[in-house]
Amino acid sequence: MSTSVEKNSARPLAAQRWLWSLLAGLAFAVTALLASASAQLRINPAALGNSGEITVANILLGVFLCGSLVWWLLVIRPGQVSLVRGAVAGVLVACFSYPAVLLLAEFLHSDARVAADLASLLRQLGYVLVQSALGLVTTGFASTIALALTGMLIAFLQRRSAVYLAPSTRGTKREVGLLRRMFRGLVFCAAFAVVTLVAVFVGLTVLPTPQLAASTPPRPAESYAQALAGFAVIQAQEATLPLRPECRSQLQTHGDKVAGVVIYFHGLTSCPAQGDELASRLFGLGYNVLVPRLPGHGEADPLTLALASVTAEDFVDTAEFAIALAQGLGDEVIITGLSAGGTITTFETQNDSTLAGAISVAPFLGPAFLPPWATQAATNLLLLLPNMMLWWNPETPYSSPRMPYVYPRFATRAVAELMRLGRITAAQAAWEAPAAQGIGVLLNEADHSVNNALAQQLVAQWREDGRTVDLRFLPQADGLPHDVIDPREPHGGVSIVYPILLDMIAVDSK
Repeated sequence: MSTSVEKNSARPLAAQRWLWSLLAGLAFAVTALLASASAQLRINPAALGNSGEITVANILLGVFLCGSLVWWLLVIRPGQVSLVRGAVAGVLVACFSYPAVLLLAEFLHSDARVAADLASLLRQLGYVLVQSALGLVTTGFASTIALALTGMLIAFLQRRSAVYLAPSTRGTKREVGLLRRMFRGLVFCAAFAVVTLVAVFVGLTVLPTPQLAASTPPRPAESYAQALAGFAVIQAQEATLPLRPECRSQLQTHGDKVAGVVIYFHGLTSCPAQGDELASRLFGLGYNVLVPRLPGHGEADPLTLALASVTAEDFVDTAEFAIALAQGLGDEVIITGLSAGGTITTFETQNDSTLAGAISVAPFLGPAFLPPWATQAATNLLLLLPNMMLWWNPETPYSSPRMPYVYPRFATRAVAELMRLGRITAAQAAWEAPAAQGIGVLLNEADHSVNNALAQQLVAQWREDGRTVDLRFLPQADGLPHDVIDPREPHGGVSIVYPILLDMIAVDSK
């Protein structure tokens, strides 16, 4: 009879534990969503986004699953409901939620594909773990504190409820003592994790960004002949490198110096072939056009490690040599660039007074998955860490047949150097007005690779300095990819983008 009574009483208790676990998971999920929104993290409100894009559904589902499981394992058992356990559970949920949410972002999207083999799956997992570590180190302190407080609140409410779970009488004293020691160790680890994350974030944030090394600027070309001689130097240097033919620097001229010359800087892991169609359009409008190859790009081996050693100084030296050369190609020099090329363009916008115009297209000043206030910490962290080569798309670790010149993976050190250049530009803008005569910025609202908020902050600073900035947007509804310049890009929209960009260039050349 007593056994039957125990079984009958155990059933409602089990149901109550499941209910509290689910409620805890829901509370953690809502807290994480609110924390992400308040941290200015870019979140797509759609149920399913693109691969790697954080959505509301990703956050709610990922944190809910982690929260429910951790609460069931750590807190819900008889005698385990306490404020300390609730706080520890919140810290664990914060740590495990980063990879959980990012895994959902990789696999639960509108054009999801199942990994073809174990190697593809491992590559995707590796990318998610690296991204999770970066997010946890730079923004994790805020989420761990928020979820720890939420865990304490849930534990308090559960203890005060009418269904308080009494301590269990099962287990030997030895088992109870071992579990207590294990939990004390877990408490120490959770506290240590929170303190460490706070200390690391503060340290990385206050650490100043390394400034550019001093260099002697190149002499501007005084004539068309000198400009051609300068381009011949570029050609001679590139002839010694194992480059793809379409990735060599390009120059289209009308045979003499003209009114305007446009320089296009391509994006990270691409090459001058990205801008060949744009260059032809500009040439047809009467401009001389220069498309320089950025250092480390365009090599025939798509798995090259050349990008691992490229620095911000290398990017700036290439840009300044191209601008000096262009002085002999046109009366007015206008520069534009996409992504990494956009980063270079923003720096030259800030520093080069010889430019008649500068139009940055989707400049990479920081990754989209990090809020603007964490960019300084993320930049310094990537600069301190050893280089890692990560796949753009772990499911297809090879170059696209449509764009064979694009490297299938990128170097984290090159990303760090571009972010460093962006931080230097932002710091300069805070105390000095930009030098370029005309300024334009074109942002893609559907872009989930770059952080548009950082570009908008830079525009706002330039406007505070009294400068007029032609800021335009490619609407979210167009759903354009990050690369809006290369006509070979799948789902690209050059028919939409080129007229806008050409108009912005024309405005600056007037």
